[in-house]
Amino acid sequence: MKKLYILFTLISIATSASADNWQPLGNAIVTDGWITPGYVDDEGHQLNPADYPFEVAIEESMESPGIYRLINPFCTDKFHLSEFNLDKSGNDFNIVIDARDRTFVIFQPQYCGFTDEDPESGNELGQYPYYISDMGTYMYNLGQQREVINMLKCASTMRGNTIYVPQPTFGITVDNASQAWDGDATMISTITLPDNFDEESEQWESFGVATMIDGWITPGWKDESGKLINPDDHPIAVEIMQNIENPDIYCLVDPFHETDFAMVHQNLTQSRTRIIIDMTDPDFVTVKPQTAAFVAREENDIRQYFITEAGHYLLANGRTPYEIKEQNHNATYSNGIITIPTPLFAFELNSSYKQWTATHPTYIYMPGAGVRSVTCDASAPVEYYNLQGMRIENPEAGHMYIRRQGSRSDKIFIR
Repeated sequence: MKKLYILFTLISIATSASADNWQPLGNAIVTDGWITPGYVDDEGHQLNPADYPFEVAIEESMESPGIYRLINPFCTDKFHLSEFNLDKSGNDFNIVIDARDRTFVIFQPQYCGFTDEDPESGNELGQYPYYISDMGTYMYNLGQQREVINMLKCASTMRGNTIYVPQPTFGITVDNASQAWDGDATMISTITLPDNFDEESEQWESFGVATMIDGWITPGWKDESGKLINPDDHPIAVEIMQNIENPDIYCLVDPFHETDFAMVHQNLTQSRTRIIIDMTDPDFVTVKPQTAAFVAREENDIRQYFITEAGHYLLANGRTPYEIKEQNHNATYSNGIITIPTPLFAFELNSSYKQWTATHPTYIYMPGAGVRSVTCDASAPVEYYNLQGMRIENPEAGHMYIRRQGSRSDKIFIR
């Protein structure tokens, strides 16, 4: 059963974008904010498109690079609502996307090939054929300036290899494809184009599973009670790999899509990445600016996170290694643990990077490095403290503690 939440009903002016010759790019991953949010589960909860990504063949115009088309995305069994589609014509209904301007992607109104039953549609057949578009295109067709549409955060954009549609719209005809679902603000459409992630795998070999305490993204987010999330409470188990040609270069494989990551359900991108770590100098480990493959909607803005660390950032901006070490901003590797004391983030790759008010180091425990190797008095009693210095009588699995035995102290993650 479908539950309608109509937010807008407006009139759109349709124009067309076309190209004759197309080259296949592979399969894109689509999350659908046009149709999916109109359905509810067995408990009456509105479906979230992020829970139902599906693969769709995608092609690019050879005459106009940057114009793409999704091949019949809503008429195949890969679309999770295909059983409700009444369109049995067997035709291909490709979705054309004009992303030649990555800051203003155009979705002209077009029939998507999906029709479902809706007695209240006004259609004499009691059916609802979905013509889809987006609010940015609707406003542009009415004559609004692109600068204004961008300022209002209504335009679809392409960041990296993902197209984001913050306000998908639809309608029963090509002239009124301007309605939108009312519901969870994260219910947008995304289209992630194929990347070269798999091809680059041959450059790496697995080194095992590391444990990461994330200071890049987690410290800036709050839980449902409004309390800042403590990264120590959410260790991330993530594969770490070693570069075949340069054994001092390692990478974390897509950590911000791991289920252990506290904000994994906030991540709007299906793009994958490797977080590259240069450990050539153990006293000056570097993480150059790079995408985190984490994109989240905050209020009315869609933000893509890029990460680095203060040692590299300050070095690139004229500080000497001596000055950086004096201020303890240099990342280090010792006893199987990478310590990044000042993680930095930004929303653009080449912008000024910043740190959270509640700055927390990033720790990466290499495989087998759950406990620091230290020499201590084996007869001395062992005491455990949390990272705030409070004594813990019964340490629990899944948390980070400071272990003290005699005159020696070390940091330990209990699995």
